Amino acid sequence: MKRFLLFLLLGPAVGFATFEIREVLSGKVIGGFPGFIMGLPFAYWFGLIPSLIMWGEDWFLEDKMGLWPKVLTSTITGYVVSIAMLKIWTSVPIPLSQVLTFGFVGASQGLVCSWLSGIKPKRAAA
Repeated sequence: MKRFLLFLLLGPAVGFATFEIREVLSGKVIGGFPGFIMGLPFAYWFGLIPSLIMWGEDWFLEDKMGLWPKVLTSTITGYVVSIAMLKIWTSVPIPLSQVLTFGFVGASQGLVCSWLSGIKPKRAAA
């Protein structure tokens, strides 16, 4: 349940923060603070399907490999899924450099959520 909630609730927020950092670094700030606030619901709407795909991959690999290989595969899955969703949802041509940098949105999402879901609580010594 922890993994599902991490990917569902935290995943789109991490992806949106990465998207906003990407936009600021490229010199495109659209709408200022009101644009940021209005963009957050859209981040959850459009980030839901990639988050669920990354959650499924992370859940499937949970007991099949160690933490860091699983985090790496989730990062790669996030990168590929976010680019695929961008290409599916847009009807306008986007330059290759923007498409490739958009992959970091999903990669950061997969990295953070997979890492947090793999952290095991320390047991108290008896």
